Amino acid sequence: MPKASKSTATASEKAKDRPIHPYSRKALKLNKQHIHDKKLEEAKSNIKLKTQIMAEKVQWFKDNLDDRHVYTKQDMVELVMTYRDRFAEELEQISIVQAVGNRQSQSRQHASREDAIKMITQTETAQFDGSGIEVPDLINKKHLEDLRKWDGNLNLIQNLKFRKISALDVKRLEQKEES
Repeated sequence: MPKASKSTATASEKAKDRPIHPYSRKALKLNKQHIHDKKLEEAKSNIKLKTQIMAEKVQWFKDNLDDRHVYTKQDMVELVMTYRDRFAEELEQISIVQAVGNRQSQSRQHASREDAIKMITQTETAQFDGSGIEVPDLINKKHLEDLRKWDGNLNLIQNLKFRKISALDVKRLEQKEES
């Protein structure tokens, strides 16, 4: 009777079972791949966060449009000023809640929300005073129609056109009114 053949593992199968030496080329390659994957995930999450923030901004502008066919630069500036002051009522409510009773000795209620709102307003003020706040273009009729047709899909936000409105625009409009 013939002998039964033993199942022998090939060299590559044995190599898979062995631990990897920490200073080997294979360990360096695996570590490099792991770091690359981490960076990719972080970049994707940053892009997704920026897109969500932009979508919230676009949705606010879409909700605050009236039935005009075209907006002027003055209308855009006024809308941006309204956008910058959108948290004023909420901050006022928080200050009223904190003023009720003797709460100075206790911890602040709604502190995290208040800090988040202040941080948002600071960054928006810095943007407005600097290069400008990026807002949907309402001056061009076609871009305004695209904004009105937008259904809130994050993938389609890149099709919308944007315009920067800054403090310089406000100064220019004031100078035109004076002349």
